[in-house]
Amino acid sequence: MRPLIAAAVAVAATLPLAAVAAERPPMPTGSVAPGKCTWEWVEFSGVGVWAETCDLNGVYQVVARTDPPQLVLMVDGEPGDTVVQAFDKPADADISAILPALRKFGYIPDDDECVFQPASDATLQMIGPAPRTLAFFEIMPTGSRLAAFEATPEDEVPEPPCGDYGWSTHGTRFFQTDTAHPEKVVYINIGQDGTMIDPRTVTLE
Repeated sequence: MRPLIAAAVAVAATLPLAAVAAERPPMPTGSVAPGKCTWEWVEFSGVGVWAETCDLNGVYQVVARTDPPQLVLMVDGEPGDTVVQAFDKPADADISAILPALRKFGYIPDDDECVFQPASDATLQMIGPAPRTLAFFEIMPTGSRLAAFEATPEDEVPEPPCGDYGWSTHGTRFFQTDTAHPEKVVYINIGQDGTMIDPRTVTLE
């Protein structure tokens, strides 16, 4: 994927993270590239977020897909990373209930060494202020996967030890829950160079 000129997460750094609610949050006022981008409200399967469409030596656009339901960053019409995706779980179950689905679809390795842990301080700083109803998690390596990651030479960029949806040294990806919607878990990818969304505006109906 081509590098972006700025991280979209910085666009509205002064805005609080939106509580998961039916009301659409206000459109962000900044831009990754003023004059080259427009904000659009993008929705899929009851999930919405403000995203930018930009002409930056190529057209960057966040597009809804139905199989599976998710938002994908497109560059010149070619699909790139998934930036937002929702997963169902029993309302009385904790977040680990979606691990089998993540393994089934190949988003994380098919073993028990990648588990949910509360989001790190570094990730929480990237996310910013949030309502108390929201909680944030990352998929982290344990056991032999953690040992292999820790053995990576310091001058190498390691592959994400828990796959595309797991924690990584290059890029920020996390999962969000809300006590107002205990039956849902939302995956949010703000990447390393930006994924054209304002994660503070992710909203569930």
